[in-house]
Amino acid sequence: MTVPSAPLCVVPTFLRTGADLDLAVRCLVSLWSTAPHAGVLIVDNASPEPALVQQLAVAASELGHDIVALDETGSVARAVNVGLAHALETGRDAVLVNAGIEFADPAWLDRMLGRTDTAGRPAAVVGAWLVDPSGCIRHAGMLFSVRTRTFWHRCRHAPANLPEALDPLRCPVAVALQLIRYETLATIGLYDEGFGGSYADVDYCLRVFAAGRDCIYEPAAWAVEHATVLAPESDPVREASHQHLIQKWLGADFTAFTPAIV
Repeated sequence: MTVPSAPLCVVPTFLRTGADLDLAVRCLVSLWSTAPHAGVLIVDNASPEPALVQQLAVAASELGHDIVALDETGSVARAVNVGLAHALETGRDAVLVNAGIEFADPAWLDRMLGRTDTAGRPAAVVGAWLVDPSGCIRHAGMLFSVRTRTFWHRCRHAPANLPEALDPLRCPVAVALQLIRYETLATIGLYDEGFGGSYADVDYCLRVFAAGRDCIYEPAAWAVEHATVLAPESDPVREASHQHLIQKWLGADFTAFTPAIV
């Protein structure tokens, strides 16, 4: 199948307040202005405020974006999979976008699409450099901690000009802004909905690595992440997701993603 030149941006939402709606609309407008040729599919995860979803639908229509409203709130992985399945069915690359993200650089999408892997091939999955409004780092790839047996966001809360955050890195990358090639979707499949929310993105990247392909953090593609506009996750659900990750990858060698000092 020939992959269309324009990827599908998938934006999961969960609107509780007017502030959530404002963030989501800012995200959609910034997508429209910086990536006008990309398709956009909003997947509302059964927000508790239907009136806000109706307002979001009006904004989406004015921008030429599509919206799907789920009947029941589920995991983030479930909402993401609605968009990934649509991208797979239509033969498109997918870009997962947190509704709290705002784009300013018109080159961000081209830089993600142009990212190659360690073998010179188009990288199977690409993550972006995310900063908060104060200029501190929110995401610069993820690494593995031997002590806690979990993955963590490297350079988090550090100044944006931290040198080690400014170079591409082969590592897992977060769902907040994540490009997944069509070929990757066709080979690896969708997110594992056995995760309540946390770690589903890490698991997907580990599946990509296990298949012999690369996930690359690309700092040349950047955006501002104001907040997370997703369904809340309780501590027990988050811990269950962590245990699911540990059991699923029991005995796996993560030394390639372990820094010298943890």
